This record gives sequence, structure tokens and C-alpha cells, in this order.
Amino acid sequence: MNDILLFLYNNQGIATKNELVSEFQISLPTLNEYLSFLQSFLEENKIDDQVEITLQGENISLKKQATFPLKKVVVLFLEKSIKFQMINRLFNKGELTCDYFQLNYAISSATYYRKITELNELLKEFRLQIKRGKLIGEEKQIRYFFFNFFWFLFEDKSSLEKETANQYLGFVDILKEALNLTFDPTEVLQIKLWMKISFRRLTTEYNPVISPNYDYPDRPLFEEINLSLHTYMKKIDRPYTIYEAYMFYDFFCSMNNFSPNSSFAFRLAEKQRRESSYLNYMNKVILKYLKQQGYLSSYASSARLLYIENLLFQLHSQLYYFDGFILPFDSWTIKSIVNAHRHPFSGNEVFELMDIATKKFDQDGEKGSYKNKFTEIHYTIILNHIAELNEEKIAIGVYHSLNPSIGELVIQHLTNVLGHKYPIKAEAFKEESHYDILLSNIYTEVIAEKQELVYIFSDIGNSYDMTEIEHLILQLIDTR
Repeated sequence: MNDILLFLYNNQGIATKNELVSEFQISLPTLNEYLSFLQSFLEENKIDDQVEITLQGENISLKKQATFPLKKVVVLFLEKSIKFQMINRLFNKGELTCDYFQLNYAISSATYYRKITELNELLKEFRLQIKRGKLIGEEKQIRYFFFNFFWFLFEDKSSLEKETANQYLGFVDILKEALNLTFDPTEVLQIKLWMKISFRRLTTEYNPVISPNYDYPDRPLFEEINLSLHTYMKKIDRPYTIYEAYMFYDFFCSMNNFSPNSSFAFRLAEKQRRESSYLNYMNKVILKYLKQQGYLSSYASSARLLYIENLLFQLHSQLYYFDGFILPFDSWTIKSIVNAHRHPFSGNEVFELMDIATKKFDQDGEKGSYKNKFTEIHYTIILNHIAELNEEKIAIGVYHSLNPSIGELVIQHLTNVLGHKYPIKAEAFKEESHYDILLSNIYTEVIAEKQELVYIFSDIGNSYDMTEIEHLILQLIDTR
């Protein structure tokens, strides 16, 4: 059902039955059954006034309200899936039992074990598996998986914000003071989610698996972060271990928890260089390639290059400290964003960077570590930061609830698709700024109240959103 909805969404909201039958390799009766179920699902969840599926003979059309995020439908489907409920159960209770799922979800034992097998296939890249009803693997990887799962699959963070409104603020304040950092609301929420997961794991898993090489990775400025965590745990009378500090450090330094422009980011980068860390080696390899190709010649001694280095440190940290990733994109959106390259870059540069990373950094010989959509998207971001742009144009602010990097991809694609046709200037949303058009993946009164035109998108690169945004631009041009 999700795939049909997303196909329509990424096909300007229209399709024929033959197109869908061909795309999904299903029969016409099966398609009709799916479409009927989809319409009933929208009605039962009382969102048929927000998302409408219309059938007219062989033609099928999708229409959504401008302020409704289509991903909300996807999440509603997700929450009803058995595998989703299994992950939730593992997080909340720490274990699964066949009897529980047979009783509460009316499934057979065969279905239960089939779902376990399917989940294990998905968990492989995180080096985890479900065995005898328990999630087995290194504790750091388990927490990282749960963070990815809860953060990237749910774009609307209002429930998490309410749940953690008065929690972990003492720790955030200690980090601010110790590291001389300021955090935006998204960064604060990420830290809160990690702490929530950590404390839950402390109560559901009494014998966590700790890697024998847990102190092996390079961790510059670890003492500062370690002292912050130790101070907080002592303050709230919770047990502290050095391994807890290592896990938090790895998370904090690799998941966009602080701005690449912050003083801490520059201090950390300088420490990486002075200590000749492995992350610094990774950066030097990529920067050497960029300089050889002439991409960095005009930035070689500027603050811009240092900013690019900081971005590379954050990307490489995630690849260095953790295994696995979850992307909040469907396959159609991924296809569009990985091809969203600004002049003078083409797709070849990104693939060459991935090849170099695989040859130079892939210590375990697993080619998937650096040749995947995650690295493709993030190396694209690095190249995009190097390219020049900007004239004074129609001001478009872009807000994304997950993290600034995804917002940058929205700006990238918007510029590629519409920038050559209309005088637009897109930038990441700033609370103090006013925009002609505000684009956001969620709707909140707080960010919308000061803006003239607001449009809610569900992903980065589908043609439905681009067409609707183009209409808004034309509307503005006509009134100027």
C-alpha cells in the first residue's frame, strides 16, 4: 500500500492501472483490492479529507492538502506492522515471545518466526540479530540501532518533545558549559533520545555485550565529554562506567549533535590533526583527491576549507564508530537526491570518492561499508558545499525536523529543478528571518505564523512537490 501511495506521489500524483500493474508485478484484481484497501485505510484513520485517492476508469490520481505531510500515512501503515511492534517490544521489554504475539496480534508461530527471520536480515548491517527472543550484539550497536530507528522513521518529534520536556536538561547544560557549545532544539532532542535509550537499556539489559576493543578507536577530547557524563551521572545518583562514556562520545561526535561551525567542532578537528588520528587520515585522503581534481584550489587556505573538513569529520566519525544506517527516504526519493549535483560536479566525483573510501578505509573488507546510499548522499553534501551559488532571489526557507543536512538536500534539489527557471534563493530556515515561501516537512504554528506562504513536503525530490512549489513561485512573481 505504501509503495502505491509513494509511486503516485513521485509521479506528479497520477498513474494508470497498467503502470501500477507493471511497476509492482501484480495482477489487476490484486491492484483493485489494494486500492480499495488504501481508500478504506484513509477513511478509517480520518485523513481522507487530507489525502484523496480518486479512481476514474483506468486513471488513478492523488491529491493531498498543502499542509499535510504524506509521510504521516506511511507511519500509520508502519505502526500496524508486526515487525515494527517487535522492535518496539524489544526496546520496551527487552525480549520477544511467540505466545505474546500469537495472543495479541493473532498470528501463527510460523508467521512469528518468519518475521524474526526478516528482521534479522535487516539487522545484519548493524551487526545485530534476534536470537531466542533477545537482541544480540555489541551494546553500542544496539543503542545506535534504536536511535536510528526512532529518530529517522518518525519525522514529527512532538511526542518525543513532550515526553522528554523536563528530562536530561541538566546533562545538556553541563555539556554546554564544559564544551562551550550552544545546541539548537534538534540537537538537544537528539541528545535526549540517546539518553532515553541508554537509561532504558540499563533497566532491560543487565549483562550488555562490550567489545573487547572498546577503547581502541581514537577519541580526541574524550576527557571533556567523559567528565561531563561522569558529573551528570553522579549528580542524579546513577551508575557510571567508562564504557558508557565511550558510547556517548561516539554518538555525540558522529550524529550531527553540534554545528560544524561551532568552536568545539574546530577544536575537535585541530585535536584530530595534532594527534594524527585515523579520522584525520580519512579526511586527508578525501581532501587530497578534491585538491588534485581542482575542486578546492580556491578554498585551500580559507575558513571554508576548515568548514568542509569539519563536515568530513562528522561523516567519517559515523562510518568509523558505528555500523549500519537507516535513511528516511523511499527508493524514488533516493534516486532523485543522489543525482542532485550542482555545476561543476557530476555523479562521477561522488562514486570516485566512494571507491577511494572503500580501498583506503574498508578495514574489514566489507564493500558495503562505504559503497551505499548513505555515503553517496553525504559525499554529495560535501561537494555541494564547495560549489558556488547565490544571487538575490525570491527568499525560500527550508525547515526539516530530522537534521540540517537533510534540509540542505531539499535546498539542493529545489535549486537544481527550479533555480535555472526562476529567481529564487533557498536557505536553511532561521527563526529570525522572514521568507516569501517556507518549506517544511512538518506543520507547526510556531514556524508558520510569520510566513506568508507555507508548503509541507514529505520528501526531497518528487515531482508532485516541485510542481506545487513552482505554482507558489509563479504566484509570487505574478504579484510583484
